[in-house]
Amino acid sequence: MTSLPLADWRDFYVMIGTAAGVIVGATFVVASLATGMKERELGMRGFITPTAVHLGSVLVVSAILAAPTLTDFALTLLLGLGGLAGAAYAVVVAARIWNMDLDLSDRVFYAILPILAYAGIAASAVMESGAVDDALEILAVSLVVLLITGMRNAWDMASFMIMRQRDEE
Repeated sequence: MTSLPLADWRDFYVMIGTAAGVIVGATFVVASLATGMKERELGMRGFITPTAVHLGSVLVVSAILAAPTLTDFALTLLLGLGGLAGAAYAVVVAARIWNMDLDLSDRVFYAILPILAYAGIAASAVMESGAVDDALEILAVSLVVLLITGMRNAWDMASFMIMRQRDEE
């Protein structure tokens, strides 16, 4: 990807990487709110941990793209493997939570969008290896989808846990 205008995207990746890092911190606060829940294990494995992983993925990809000395091959390999691993992880999470009593919006944001975003990251790597011009745009959209998904899910979990604590009192 170094042959593509990656330097033109530097501010974008710094901005979304920073945002993802901040929201990961907020997700840790949400995890601490879950300490008294009976369903803590499923909540951690199905909702909190995946949200932290998705946001962490945005942070890591942003850091990789800001690295000045990686070769085209290394970038393509890292993005391709990361996208495939992320998609596989997102499928596992989706299978874990799919049969739960969730709203359509929860299914979309906790299951479907992460799978599509990681597939987009892997697709951008394939596109880059074929010198397709829109590879960076596909990658950017995929990362923004993961970031927005993480933001929405962190808010959803925090509001759910706060409301649950109020109901228990």
